[in-house]
Amino acid sequence: MSDDLNPKNSGKSQTVLNRQVYYKGDEIIRQGDIGQRAFYIEDGAVEVYIHEGATKLKVASLKSGDIFGEMALITHDPRSATVIATQTSTITIIEHKEIEGRIEAMKDGAIKALIRVLVDRLKEATRGQLAHYKNLEDFQDRITGVVDRVELGIDSSKSEQFRKEVNPLLDQLQEILDRYHK
Repeated sequence: MSDDLNPKNSGKSQTVLNRQVYYKGDEIIRQGDIGQRAFYIEDGAVEVYIHEGATKLKVASLKSGDIFGEMALITHDPRSATVIATQTSTITIIEHKEIEGRIEAMKDGAIKALIRVLVDRLKEATRGQLAHYKNLEDFQDRITGVVDRVELGIDSSKSEQFRKEVNPLLDQLQEILDRYHK
């Protein structure tokens, strides 16, 4: 089902002309849905997530003046991300026909091609970011396993000193992962 025909939010949203108010926690668009609208944030803030399997990665925080949902309108591909309001947000809705009409009205084919190339590159960069995060997550799991195995082989009198030296390094790795993960 299209995210735009049946907004998946808490049911608290209200439509005002071509604007919609979303409240904290409301899902505005969902990755994989068919997109028929783009969204301009008049006031408020949202976070953009991509997911693959059990991995969920925050790829952007957007605020007043930012736009999202435009890629699906340009490429006609399913939504590439999920967007959730992080505070009450007033959003102007831009219909597919408005964007499509403006792109088709462009006489310069090179500009149309450039727009599509930029969207494709952004999608590829986002996929790369997800792959990088998954590699970091896997690396963390392997490091934790190594630390646990090493600790088992250490004399119990030195185990505490080992943990004191290793834990700050593990905490730094966790901080890096937390920057990417919700």
